[in-house]
Amino acid sequence: MTPRTLDKRVEMILESITFEGFSYTRRGTFEAHKLVVATMLCLRINVRKGLIVQGEVNALTKKEVALDPPLCPS
Repeated sequence: MTPRTLDKRVEMILESITFEGFSYTRRGTFEAHKLVVATMLCLRINVRKGLIVQGEVNALTKKEVALDPPLCPS
């Protein structure tokens, strides 16, 4: 097996496992929580692919608020 076909095969297996895991999880969640699970999965996939930064996800999901906001320039 060449490195190129191996990379493609690993990518296809990861995609399949991700989809099956989501499908399995989707069956056991309430309708109101399905969007939350899908969002969390999409964010995790994009972080692993390097499309978004983990710090941005943390700022979005953890709602960390600065107690002393920085001063705005005049």
